[in-house]
Amino acid sequence: MSDQPPSETETIRAKLQQYGFSETAAETYLAVVERGSATASTVAEAAGVSTSYVYDICDDLAADGFVAVDDHRTPTEIRAVPPAEAFGALRTDLDTLESAVTARYERPTDDDETFEVVKSRATIGKRLVSHIDAAESEVILQLPARRLPVVADALRRARERGVLVLLTLGAHEGDESKSDLESISETGGRLDGLANVVRSGLAGAPSLLATDQERGFVSPATMLSWDHDQTRAITFRQDAVAAVLVGSYLGNYWPIGEELLVTRPSSLPVTYEMFRHTVFAAELQMRTGTDVSVDLYARRVGTDDPFETVTGTVVDARQNLVEPANSDFGFENSLIVDTGTERISVGGYGAFLEDYECKQATVRPA
Repeated sequence: MSDQPPSETETIRAKLQQYGFSETAAETYLAVVERGSATASTVAEAAGVSTSYVYDICDDLAADGFVAVDDHRTPTEIRAVPPAEAFGALRTDLDTLESAVTARYERPTDDDETFEVVKSRATIGKRLVSHIDAAESEVILQLPARRLPVVADALRRARERGVLVLLTLGAHEGDESKSDLESISETGGRLDGLANVVRSGLAGAPSLLATDQERGFVSPATMLSWDHDQTRAITFRQDAVAAVLVGSYLGNYWPIGEELLVTRPSSLPVTYEMFRHTVFAAELQMRTGTDVSVDLYARRVGTDDPFETVTGTVVDARQNLVEPANSDFGFENSLIVDTGTERISVGGYGAFLEDYECKQATVRPA
């Protein structure tokens, strides 16, 4: 067995094979490269293969951008594409592949219950965007106004998917952040398309996110407000934690904010999985003077009865999503529905104060 180091040609040939060249294709390609331009028969002789095989191999190499085949000349001439150009496409493909694999590597795990402590603001931004992009029904978000650009595009995508977005923009203590918030408030067009409802928030309030009442994020206000903060954030995927976070947000932070923007009512009919969105849509329609009916996939609270379709006309809403609010507590968002035989109160799945709990609802003109 030889102890001699491999020659330069052997090293290049081995590297080409690592990147998908067969042994014969590597030999043929090197024969073309060393000559710059040559006939098929010359390349065949140098590579030790038949001329017909050279044509087959060079057709494949030409398709991948490594050689050019001039078959308008007689005999056919094969020319090597400049290496910088030929391997530039390969580098681009590798960069694209690296980005895709990196995104998969950094994606939060799909385990049912996960927590992650994060100390990098850049990573927090990625987590916020990935959580918002994964949302199917609801996004509840509170963060400093100056960080809105980080998630703006993701929020627009969520709204385009029909997701209910409740957004609170906080001002940090300091003139710069406060002016950011005032600027956004004064130019409502910058908020249009980002959320169904936008409110101003308290300076110093924590940043938080909850999507579909399943996953989210929470951090001290300073982590996203200050440029050199050393605090930590927590991202999570756990239903119970998300429910507590949403309850705290709607009960404590949402009511004290000033309403900056409310979207126009959605076109009817429309179907929602998240009941808060049903209440929001019905409330906006009723404010325009439109009578609305609902088809509810619901059952009586506290029973094991099967879910059935209950249809009726909405006569009132108990909500704190838009002003003026009339709910007794922040988490109360329900409808009063006249079924024709009785008036019932309806809440979301897991409701305990209302008469019925609802898994899905369709809002339509009465």
